[in-house]
Amino acid sequence: MDHTTPALLIRDKRRAWRDRLTRYVVSAGGMVVLAMLMLIFVYLLVAVWPLFKPASIGQPQALAWPQNGNALAVGVDATHQMVWRIDENGKGMFLALQPADKPLQSLQEQQLTTSAPSAVASMNGDTYTIVLATVDGKVLLVSPQFHPVGKTGDTGHFAPDWVYLRGSTPEPFDNKHQPLRQVSLGTQQNQPMVAALTQDGRVLLGQLAQTGWQVRQIEVNAPVSQVLLSPEGSRLFVLSPNQLTVFPLSQTAVGKGQNIIFDPQKTAQKNIVRMALLPGASSLLLQNAEGQISQWFDVQRNGQRELTEIRHYQPALADSMLINEPYRRVFAALAPSGKLDLYSSLRENAVLQTSIESGVKTAWFDPQGKGLLVETMKGAFWYPLSNDYPEISWRTLLKPTWFENYPQPDSVWQTTSGSDNYQAKYSLWPVVFGTLKAAFYALLFATPLAVAGAIYTACFMSARQRSIVKPAIEMIGAFPTVVIGLVAAIWLAPIIENHLLALLALPVLIPLVIVGGAALWTRLFPALAQRTGYRFDVCVLLPLLTVLLVLWFMLAPHVEILLWGMPLHERLGDGYDQRNTLVVAIALGFALVPVIFSLAEDALFSVPSSLAQGSLALGATQWQTLMRVLLPSASAGIFSALMIGLGRAVGETMIVLMATGNTPLLDNTPFQGLRALAANIAIEMPEAVVGSAHYRVLFLTALVLFLFTFVVNTLAEAVRLKLRLRYSADREGL
Repeated sequence: MDHTTPALLIRDKRRAWRDRLTRYVVSAGGMVVLAMLMLIFVYLLVAVWPLFKPASIGQPQALAWPQNGNALAVGVDATHQMVWRIDENGKGMFLALQPADKPLQSLQEQQLTTSAPSAVASMNGDTYTIVLATVDGKVLLVSPQFHPVGKTGDTGHFAPDWVYLRGSTPEPFDNKHQPLRQVSLGTQQNQPMVAALTQDGRVLLGQLAQTGWQVRQIEVNAPVSQVLLSPEGSRLFVLSPNQLTVFPLSQTAVGKGQNIIFDPQKTAQKNIVRMALLPGASSLLLQNAEGQISQWFDVQRNGQRELTEIRHYQPALADSMLINEPYRRVFAALAPSGKLDLYSSLRENAVLQTSIESGVKTAWFDPQGKGLLVETMKGAFWYPLSNDYPEISWRTLLKPTWFENYPQPDSVWQTTSGSDNYQAKYSLWPVVFGTLKAAFYALLFATPLAVAGAIYTACFMSARQRSIVKPAIEMIGAFPTVVIGLVAAIWLAPIIENHLLALLALPVLIPLVIVGGAALWTRLFPALAQRTGYRFDVCVLLPLLTVLLVLWFMLAPHVEILLWGMPLHERLGDGYDQRNTLVVAIALGFALVPVIFSLAEDALFSVPSSLAQGSLALGATQWQTLMRVLLPSASAGIFSALMIGLGRAVGETMIVLMATGNTPLLDNTPFQGLRALAANIAIEMPEAVVGSAHYRVLFLTALVLFLFTFVVNTLAEAVRLKLRLRYSADREGL
């Protein structure tokens, strides 16, 4: 005994050392997993945070600027290094965008017209196009362009130049030779169009042809204060203080004008003095004398499109000028005092309120909206702007928003279109709703099958049968989800479409067949049923159920024709899509069954046998023991299984991606498609521009998905651990 004691002590020390090492390694592994989860969360948060960063304006930079004459039109190049400018004397010049402490550097200067222009208008496109109107009713088209210089293929240096589009001599436009006090420029069939308001109040519309300008007069029954031509030349807006007239335009004729009489009872419609079109030419901004700005666009009503007031923006700046960005739906109200309110078209409140230099005369945004060029009584100033994602806010993400040309506010996810003027829509509810909808219907399909199978396997099946059935069901969980999705999309979806009534009747038909077959078996063969028990009942019921289901699926299409005169999916019409939620429910539910079955069966099988034996000893039947003893004891484990199944359903990608139409709809019927968060990320992330609003909103959806699955899985795991501890304590007490 004395000889073996030291050896035992050494072995115990080694075992204790190994136990401590194992505990440290396992703990370290767990900490690493938690650290990785936190890093994922932080990474997603860093990618999402810029979406909600408030707009800001930087310190002004005084510019070297000409002192002779006010600017009528100004443009900034994309590199923020050069400015083109046309002053009130008709002189066009290109200037280096540099601080005032450096000498004025005019890169190119040219007298565009011999006399001072009476009005100027410009249009953004591949290149700027500018129309200059003269006091004798003539117009001149020019374009500031940058030509590459240097070696072939060298695009680092450009030479600015003024290009005349129709020669350097102004062309006649008004046959009465009245001054054109206001002009607007558009294009139709690649030919310029000009709308003009003459000194004596006439509205002229001109289309450029081979022989010159073909001009017609537009009759308006009210004094006109402003004319505005849509960039694509499809509509002409004529503004009067109390009404707006919209004329549809074609190549050959001017349609009948639609008169919109402003309501004097509405503050935003009193004394309209100014209008402007946002990029895309769908939204019209109207500004009244008090500075209140309202947004209007076409809404489909009673089979016709009507220009309708959608929203008005708060607050209002009296005597302010209205300026908008060239390419984004962002605009600003800028008062002569220097007070600046910056707006996004989807947000009624200003995204930025600040003050700049007073004595403002004119102002222009740069093409990317990263700066504001302001001409004041003291000179010109450049203000850097930080307003990267003006269209994104919690309201536009989570609440119904009235998007352009929609009949009413709605939650819409539609990020891309074939048109460059498209307004992206980033409402999260359609994809969140699609995720929860797919998970709900999948659990609705999988839960009865998985839990019932777990109950039968754990409580009624023999040990030999359980050793075969349980591994077989768990092996289904190893099926690749992409294969399940492919089979569901190509094979299952057409079958469901052609046998829709048969499928919808199964939840009622199967229980009736099982209960009716069991009752019939026990009544017809009572002695045999009592002697063979439930195992033989199953051997009889399964073939009976299979035969009846096959017959029902063969008969159901004829029943549909008999009831409705057509297949059920055709009767549903647009309310039925072949790849719909029903297909997802079956395919995704099939993938969830092994997960829920395995965990629920373990929970039921882990209930101490003494509880069931005690219940049976007290005279309870097997069914009573199951319902009143086993299920309550295993309820926490079954709940854990369902929560883990929910987390799996929410995070599933390939099945939902392939088995649905990927349509982000807020429709709770099982016959329409959906788009889930995970599938949405898989579809759109490859085409999202890095750093864009689309890119960061996709990261936001990933963050929502991460938080949801993390919370659900953590809750399920906590319940399962609590269940294990409780059963361990029960076993130790026995």
